[in-house]
Amino acid sequence: MILGSHNSWSFRWPKKFWQKLLFFTAKCQNKTIQEQYALGVRCFDLRIRFDKNNKPHIVHNSFDYGLLSSVFEDLKWLDEKEDVCIRILHDVRKKKDYTLNNVTQFRALCDAIQVDFPHLKFWCGRNLYNWGVDYKFKYCPTCLEFYSSICPPKIVDDWLPIMYAKLHNKSIKQYYLNDELLSDSILLLDFINI
Repeated sequence: MILGSHNSWSFRWPKKFWQKLLFFTAKCQNKTIQEQYALGVRCFDLRIRFDKNNKPHIVHNSFDYGLLSSVFEDLKWLDEKEDVCIRILHDVRKKKDYTLNNVTQFRALCDAIQVDFPHLKFWCGRNLYNWGVDYKFKYCPTCLEFYSSICPPKIVDDWLPIMYAKLHNKSIKQYYLNDELLSDSILLLDFINI
């Protein structure tokens, strides 16, 4: 089983003032990419959305963590490791935002990022509006996801991802990480250090 971090770049501060006030609801990691790697993470989760000027931003739902170019140093560092995969999601969630232009921009980005970082194994290419495939990568692993926004109970944990991690990460890691039948599968977790 490959350990992965859900919303890997959400340790960064969001760009807008109101997002900073609600940061605790969207923060899924509290370690940098280098620290996550040192903890055994080999799969990272990158969410992309394009602004009105067709510039790609790192996002988690409505939270904007800045331009994709601001994490190129992280991607370059990971590319040098040669044992890393990155899930790329097109983080559009509403019909009005799911446009042909955005899909075209996402596809062009996926083409370019594979050229820029040739040692990284990119995968997924789905959108969050209808879970359709906007870009088909060659690498297609099995993925198990355990984090507050998709696993019950959802009442409090959806607002406090760290609470879900504290209650469940240890048992989830013990159960799945040593399963040899799932050796090529990816386990995505919030707060991988917990």
